[in-house]
Amino acid sequence: MPAQIPELTEAEVVRIIHAHIEGLFPKTCTRCGQTFANYREYLQNTTPVGFPVSYDLEAGDARPSESMGNFSMSNCRCGNTLALSSQGMPMKQLWAVLKWIEKETERRGVPMHQILGHLRDEVSKRGLA
Repeated sequence: MPAQIPELTEAEVVRIIHAHIEGLFPKTCTRCGQTFANYREYLQNTTPVGFPVSYDLEAGDARPSESMGNFSMSNCRCGNTLALSSQGMPMKQLWAVLKWIEKETERRGVPMHQILGHLRDEVSKRGLA
């Protein structure tokens, strides 16, 4: 694994996460069977639940050898909770994103969940554009 992890800007982090999420579709609700053809359709037909979660960062590991997971949850119109995750994201990209979140949490002096919520909002704006 690489020793150097690139320093990313917020715009780069948003682009990386958005590109990863786009690759998670189509996605089907296991309860009602609704299929979301793309991220835009998912955003238009679900409601975010709580804040996104980074189990890696909660465990204090911004360079996990095996990710415990990073998730954003939303409710389908039927009430079922759906999750988008970082599973499958190239490890070097995941490390760079986690490093940026860690640094921004410290730089802004806010709880990590606020940074994760902000990222979800920015990625969602991009997904709806």
